[in-house]
Amino acid sequence: MHHKISNLDITKVTPRENNFWNALDYHITEVFKPDFLHFYPVRHNYYQLALCVSGNIRTRINGENIQYDANTFAVFTPSTILEVIEVSEDYSCQMVIFKKSFLIETLNNIYFLERFQMLNSTGLDYVKLDDAEVATLTSLFKGIQDKAQETNHPFRRDIIRNLIIILLYETENMLSKNRIKFSRIANRIGNKRILSEFQELLRRHFYKERKVSFYAQHLAISTNHLTKVLQELTGRSAKKHINEIVLSQAKSLLNSGTYNVSEIASLLYFDNIEEFSRFFKKETGTSPLKYKKKNLETSP
Repeated sequence: MHHKISNLDITKVTPRENNFWNALDYHITEVFKPDFLHFYPVRHNYYQLALCVSGNIRTRINGENIQYDANTFAVFTPSTILEVIEVSEDYSCQMVIFKKSFLIETLNNIYFLERFQMLNSTGLDYVKLDDAEVATLTSLFKGIQDKAQETNHPFRRDIIRNLIIILLYETENMLSKNRIKFSRIANRIGNKRILSEFQELLRRHFYKERKVSFYAQHLAISTNHLTKVLQELTGRSAKKHINEIVLSQAKSLLNSGTYNVSEIASLLYFDNIEEFSRFFKKETGTSPLKYKKKNLETSP
């Protein structure tokens, strides 16, 4: 059993091509089923834009089971925990991988990626694209890959950087259309539907997202309105709901005896063990270490 989640560095994805291109902070490739050599959970240390071309792949992303089919576009950010469950024989996927340092190398703006909603905490995990959108992305992927093959081009690195930026803008435009559609639907739903949608979002994202604004934005309502609806229907605020599910998962992991406090803090996406300990003590009145020790002592 893997208690520690391994980090998947960009150089480990396709080392042959990276060495050929002499590039350690970006990569463009097409992946097929034989490329999956291990299926245990790994954590990315890079950004990844992936378009499923054919077949399907079943994965577990940050604890959520997701299947990607043909024409499905997915966005993965650093710290995403990916576990491959099953891959079809005809699976293929086009992907662009890059590190933040590569993209902002000449921009003099360390916050450049923050302008893209799909790359921050409110981004979409995946979306089904229509044929025209797939054709646009396929063309952009090919342009980047063709340029990457020109190993003697003196400005290849700069051109690829700009082509990836164009890809980001085009992709953000496509995904924004889906958000607008979702927003129009969300504005018509009643309070009970808001509660149901919130609970589903919370179940999917509580590991990583603990800000009320994240859930409100996905529901296309204000944070005040979300809290008001939840308070009326459940008697508890949105923040209380979030804290309760995080605390419940923390207690479950502590009681299991499988993980230490530091590992649990990492699994629940706290920045460090101190932040997790403060949260746990505020919610329970005791430290996670004392809670774990007490429960292990009283266990039969």
